[in-house]
This record gives sequence, structure tokens and C-alpha cells, in this order.
Amino acid sequence: MDLKVFGQIIREKRNAIGLKQEELSQQSGVAIKTIHSIELGKGNPALKTILRIFNILALDLLIIASKNTKK
Repeated sequence: MDLKVFGQIIREKRNAIGLKQEELSQQSGVAIKTIHSIELGKGNPALKTILRIFNILALDLLIIASKNTKK
């Protein structure tokens, strides 16, 4: 999975629902630096971290992964 595309999806969804990175950080329990890094397509976040973020953003990992592999 392309981490830049993955980060872009997270950023777009976060913006679409009107959350700031700080708010996502507070609600998910994921450090803001980690969220920032993920959105830039950097780092290698743990699955637990991704699931916490996806839970708040109401995203489905399998759907995102399948969309990303079709590109």
C-alpha cells in the first residue's frame, strides 16, 4: 500500500468531517506527531494505530486497501 495515498485518504476524510489533527489525536489516543507523519505518508504506523484512527473517521481498512491496490 502506498503510504502517501493512505495518508491522503486519512487527511481528506478528517477534513471532510471537520476535524483538526489535534481533535483526531485526542479522540483516537494517537499522538499528533504520528497523525501528522501518517498524513504526510511517512513512517510505518502499527495496525493498532491505524485502527484507532479509522475508528474515529469511520473508515474501513479493507475498502481502503482494495481501492489503493487497484491504482
